[in-house]
Amino acid sequence: MRFQLTLLALLACAHGSARAVEPVHADVCVYGATPAGVMAAVAAARHGHSVTLIDRNRHVGGMISGGLVATDIGDRATVGGLADDFFKRIVKFYTDKYGPDSKQLKACHNGLVFEPHVAEQIFNDILRDAGVRVVLGERLNLKAGVTLTAAHITHITMDSGRTFTGTVFIDASYEGDLMAGAHVPYRVGREARAEYGEYLAGISAGPKELRGLGDHRTMAYNYRVSVTLDTTNRVLFPKPEHYDPEPFRKTDGERIKQGRATGFGSFFTTVEKVGPNGKFDANWCDFPGNSEGYAEGDWETRARIEAHKRDYFLSRLYYVQNDPELPEAFRTEARTWGLPKDEFTDNGHFPFQIYVREGRRMLGRYVLRENDLTQDRWKPDGVCAGSYGVDCHMIQYVLHDGKMELDHTRHVAVSNYAIPYACLTPFEPDNLLVPVCLSATHVAYCSLRMEPVYMMLGYAAGDAAHLAIAGKTTMQTVNVAKLRELLRQEKAILDSSYQPLVKIAWSPAHPKTGEPVKFIIESGPLKHIWWDFDGTGAATGNAEHTFALDKVYTVSLLAEDNAGRPRLVSAEVPVGRATARDVTLDECDADLFGRWNGAYPEIIRPDHSRLPDVFFGPGAHYDVVYKGKKAAARARFQPTLPRTGRYQVCLGFRPAKNQATNVPILVRSATGSKKLMVNQRNETTPFNFVALGEFRFCSGNAGFVEITNANTDGRVAIDAVRWVWLGD
Repeated sequence: MRFQLTLLALLACAHGSARAVEPVHADVCVYGATPAGVMAAVAAARHGHSVTLIDRNRHVGGMISGGLVATDIGDRATVGGLADDFFKRIVKFYTDKYGPDSKQLKACHNGLVFEPHVAEQIFNDILRDAGVRVVLGERLNLKAGVTLTAAHITHITMDSGRTFTGTVFIDASYEGDLMAGAHVPYRVGREARAEYGEYLAGISAGPKELRGLGDHRTMAYNYRVSVTLDTTNRVLFPKPEHYDPEPFRKTDGERIKQGRATGFGSFFTTVEKVGPNGKFDANWCDFPGNSEGYAEGDWETRARIEAHKRDYFLSRLYYVQNDPELPEAFRTEARTWGLPKDEFTDNGHFPFQIYVREGRRMLGRYVLRENDLTQDRWKPDGVCAGSYGVDCHMIQYVLHDGKMELDHTRHVAVSNYAIPYACLTPFEPDNLLVPVCLSATHVAYCSLRMEPVYMMLGYAAGDAAHLAIAGKTTMQTVNVAKLRELLRQEKAILDSSYQPLVKIAWSPAHPKTGEPVKFIIESGPLKHIWWDFDGTGAATGNAEHTFALDKVYTVSLLAEDNAGRPRLVSAEVPVGRATARDVTLDECDADLFGRWNGAYPEIIRPDHSRLPDVFFGPGAHYDVVYKGKKAAARARFQPTLPRTGRYQVCLGFRPAKNQATNVPILVRSATGSKKLMVNQRNETTPFNFVALGEFRFCSGNAGFVEITNANTDGRVAIDAVRWVWLGD
């Protein structure tokens, strides 16, 4: 069937300009046979609607069938519905074909590792069973491919001249071409930190004056090339048309000659995830700066970028097998690897799909942002759950102090979070959904961009299309409660791990110094509450407080509901003339040296109870044990203080039973340097911050707090440092 679909599509392309082709109508028209597009099409078709699924490639499945052997999934428990069924079908395929005790079944890792052609076969099976019309080899006319009447899409037109009409349109492409053609506002690149208050946003390397600024750049693209060690099923890496080994001589070549790369497998990030039948996912050859222009480019521009990246990737593969400057022993071992004969047989055994990690991002009815991943994780209109950490591949190199610094959004693990339906819907048109290039900031997109999440978002879009057609409503007015109930019936996972909804208010709204202020909690039933009125971590259960200074105070509330589930919320309270404010630097603002890992784990208290999700900002960082030894690490927090005066310096971290009791701290103030030792194992406050002492600082950036892990007896955590203004 796949061959018939492909042939029909190619014939249509070949003859589209020679004769008029009748428009193809369906209730739901899905552009982009990515995993999201497949799931959207199947979901709508299972409700009895006619569906057309269109893609420019000759294959369905996007990255899942385009080389992504090892799937990034985050928390497996968040993957439900048809996405869960897809991975179960992978398991069934290898069980049925090779047996329940086979090495192929074991290598599929419960369905998360698979061969590309197997993934494509499963996608085709579920599309066929659902009765979806699949049209391949058709690409949208990027200049005039979307026709609207008022705020309603009537039809879309391909480069071949073919037109497709529908009641509902779903743009499931990686690039967001249909969305852009419908004049939906979008952005490409990174937001500035100040735009949505995201600690991780903007440029992360180079001079401090640049850090946190937005730009037009995206993560580097690459190809996820399948390679194999099976010499009976491999072809040697071909020499590309434009072979260029020079970029690899000082990197790969030096590693090989110095013995730091002992074999071809040394270059893999996923070498431990050998897939069924000895196939690996070569997830490397990112090419920073050479993806720019792709997301908004015409087809010629995209083809040129794709060819450049294909030549770059194949040059590296060919280099390690053939360059005469490399040791013969290494080349001999490298030649035991190759491209699988049974993959991508119509494309020289090379993937058909470039890995567009990030294209356009819609500016929709709700913009998912960093805070939605780390704090406000529950949403009343959630249609699926994300869980993968903020994972940003290299974006660019920045020259700083004579050295090249790699710029990418810092990696931070996150807990489960809900993605709301409003992120899939534009303000207009009224019959469009966007489940891939959905409404999210760059930071949030770095987490949700995983293919299993795309699958779940696509399925939610297909169900929403069904409800809109059945109820004769717009996509913006779909009954979300019904959508969530329908998705639950189909075993979808909609929500994050629960957090109590807590808000704080106070009276009077703008108090004077010395005036009693009453704080009010807006929430459901709570079992425990703690207040921190001055930002130093000093905890009290009293909901009334009197402030002594004219400043903006940082007030925090930690609350636990009857099930012991915590929520930390903060507010800025202006007191008197509010002429001063505290300064807080997250660890993402610090200069980090050595090895630190970002994390957002559950903290285990010294009494073995658990206290998740009470970090300052987007999680915390921890030092690293590498090859059995603690890797040297240092973090310098250097603020720009607005006023000269006295400050209480507070260290932000969560105590844990495996953390060090002897963390070295150096405080540089206007009166000199002072060394301190902090115990990060014992809990002294339920809040993030522990007071270190009072110091005098001059305005500007001469002072700092530096934390190291030298000679420590446990893990070292860094979360933030706060300078609490105490007065002149």
